[in-house]
Amino acid sequence: MKRRSVVSGMMVKLAPPVAFGVFVVGFIQLGLAYTLLNFKPMQLPPPSAVASAFIENFQAIARDSLVTVGPTLAGMIVGSLIGYLTAVFITRFPKGGFGLLYIMIAINSVPIVALAPIMNRWFTQPFPAKVSVVIIISMGAMAVNAFRGLSDLPDESRHLMRACDASNMEVFTKLRIPASLPYVFTALKINVSVAMMGTIIGEYFNDNTSGIGYMIKYTLRIGNRKAEGWAYILAAAIISILIYAALTLAQRRLVRWHASQRMGA
Repeated sequence: MKRRSVVSGMMVKLAPPVAFGVFVVGFIQLGLAYTLLNFKPMQLPPPSAVASAFIENFQAIARDSLVTVGPTLAGMIVGSLIGYLTAVFITRFPKGGFGLLYIMIAINSVPIVALAPIMNRWFTQPFPAKVSVVIIISMGAMAVNAFRGLSDLPDESRHLMRACDASNMEVFTKLRIPASLPYVFTALKINVSVAMMGTIIGEYFNDNTSGIGYMIKYTLRIGNRKAEGWAYILAAAIISILIYAALTLAQRRLVRWHASQRMGA
């Protein structure tokens, strides 16, 4: 009964975005986008043409997707870890370490289109260049969210730990870290799209002839391969959705005690 209610709740939440997606696809496929918005099929191929190109080039898209997914996940994990450790340091030493949070925010505000060419110049190999871009753009969101989770503790929980004569380490491991987990998953979900974007832009400016970013750049320049280029864009969207869904499932298992999970959020 409980599983059925969870499934029904998920279907209710998925209904609006699915309906909107169907509307957008129908709007383009029926030609309304070309008539009302003056788009050209060369600019925005019909969804049926994109789907056909995706199926016809599936093996090549899968190979290039693997090239992109590797540095995306590696950079997101390392960058998120650095951001979390920074938040831990700031929480432990607020007077001396709080400035690091502003440094993280300042670094995170550097445009990706400016960061990617710099990293491509610093690193001769494409993999570390792409990973470094993703690391830099993933740190800020994790540092800010994790710091909030480590700091915003319920008063009753802190009073209880104090009444039990808990040490600072016990408060940190048994209260602060668990309290930060929902914020950690929020940051990770934010970093999914940011990391994918960073990798694709890194590939766009890189001389390497593989990866989703390079293929988008290459195919969209050729008149008869526009649909294939959009098929690669579709692949990037699918990968991001799958990673986001995996994080959501992990959150439901690891943070079951949180109010948002009990309410089926």
